[in-house]
Amino acid sequence: MKILLLLGLCFCSSCFLLSDFSRSSYAYTGSESYSLVVPRGYNSVETAIDSSGNELQVYSYPGGATLYFIRARDTAAAYQPINYGENISRKLYHTIFYKGIDSSGRYWRETRFGGFKAGYRTVAWGRDWKFDSAINYFSLLMVRDQ
Repeated sequence: MKILLLLGLCFCSSCFLLSDFSRSSYAYTGSESYSLVVPRGYNSVETAIDSSGNELQVYSYPGGATLYFIRARDTAAAYQPINYGENISRKLYHTIFYKGIDSSGRYWRETRFGGFKAGYRTVAWGRDWKFDSAINYFSLLMVRDQ
């Protein structure tokens, strides 16, 4: 039984290497590093701390798409221009998220849980599932650890 489990894990990890995702990590001040999966093909990764003490890690992609992970000390800080009158929040994995299409027909999403936010913007049609998967993976890790 243990051999079958080991073979299954090897098979799954080898499939991951051929997938549309790459592994990365996210660490905020005073914490351990958290594992991430992000869509392949990003141009750059930027980490920053804004004037409110919010710690950001932003992945930039060709075509203007961005994926972000934030440890929010100020949860009122806006990273997406969300029109709350037109966008109804949804719940998933003990999180609240908003998702929509901007005026140029590109997808955006923001997920909030505890003191964290994760999201993307300016994602082309048909690629949003990759970014959703990255955020869902991060959300599950963070909810599990809280």
